[in-house]
Amino acid sequence: MQTHNINNLRGFWTILRKEVIDNLRDRRTLTTMAVSIVVGPLLLFGFLWFAEKTVKEETDLVNAEPTQLPVVGADNAPNLMTWLAQNNIEIVAPPSEPEQAVKRGELRVVLVVPENYAAAFTAGESAPVRLIHDSSISGLDKIGYRTVQKALLTYSSQIGSMRLVARGVNPSIVKAVQINVSDVASPQARNAQVLSMMPYLIILFIMVGGMYLAIDTTAGEREKGSLEPLLTQPISRSTILLAKLGATVVFSALTLLLVLIGIGLSMDYVPIDMISLSIDSAIIVKTFIACLPFVLLGSALMVLLASFTKSYKEAQSYLGMMMIIPSLPLMLLMMMSPQPSLSNMWIPSFSQGLIIIQTFKGEDIAWNLVALSMGASTLLALLLALLAVKLYQRERILG
Repeated sequence: MQTHNINNLRGFWTILRKEVIDNLRDRRTLTTMAVSIVVGPLLLFGFLWFAEKTVKEETDLVNAEPTQLPVVGADNAPNLMTWLAQNNIEIVAPPSEPEQAVKRGELRVVLVVPENYAAAFTAGESAPVRLIHDSSISGLDKIGYRTVQKALLTYSSQIGSMRLVARGVNPSIVKAVQINVSDVASPQARNAQVLSMMPYLIILFIMVGGMYLAIDTTAGEREKGSLEPLLTQPISRSTILLAKLGATVVFSALTLLLVLIGIGLSMDYVPIDMISLSIDSAIIVKTFIACLPFVLLGSALMVLLASFTKSYKEAQSYLGMMMIIPSLPLMLLMMMSPQPSLSNMWIPSFSQGLIIIQTFKGEDIAWNLVALSMGASTLLALLLALLAVKLYQRERILG
């Protein structure tokens, strides 16, 4: 029994070492590592640099040139038109069908001043105007609408204050609450846009780092005919499977470490104003350790799926689609701003994403929540590894 265990241990180490060395010679593996170090950070920071540059240019353009505003019934409110012109808004002729023009995307905003505007304004009542816009438009296309809306609100506030003064009333009486804003977010935490994208990039490279090895050592070996001689060796099939899984974990973990180092080194040299992050070695180590259970989980999932497939190409197709699974929770993370809790830290990839964000922010996270994340992912990984071991016990594994 003891001799059998020693043979299995030696067999595990031999297969693991062989798979690691073979894949270090593989051009695809080396390419993946190079991409992890260079292209990963370039992809992230290049996108952010482009986004920041575009926003700056569009904002400068809006501030430099007058915002064109088609107005229906401009003659009904000459003072309002003068105010808008003084605020860098150029009044232009309206289209024949304002709502249709906005709906078709020909115009972003149209102002309608009804005929009863002057009577209501003169009577000291609320004078109606209507802004026609498309709320489904987002991003930079909304700048013009917001500029007009802000100018109208400012005009309304000033006229209201003048009416109160004319009646001998202090304008501040209508401001029941004075709102003073204190932003308590640290400089690290204000990089919300960057931080929300970071988990997606890191999790994606963890999966990509071990994908080719998972396919090569399972479906690839079966296709080449080298799996059957391997299974005839005097070591258990579970040992063979665990050695292949171990090699996949090694490359996924190595890719994770290289990505973290690449991001950390890039932070100090990124010419982007919106980023003021500092990622030191302690943050890299904490993130690496916290993400290791997901490395194990991702590797077990890839080895299991690749073992089911009959060919290398089929395995590539399945594993490519499988990348969507860990991405879905991360999309929620990008759209929302959840806090780590017992209700969400058991979800793989989602909990690792939260740990990455909190760690990069420089904020502490409760040890029991980190333990829950690591424990849940490790448990699920062990379950998938057990399924893969069961699969290798069957003769069907030979195809």
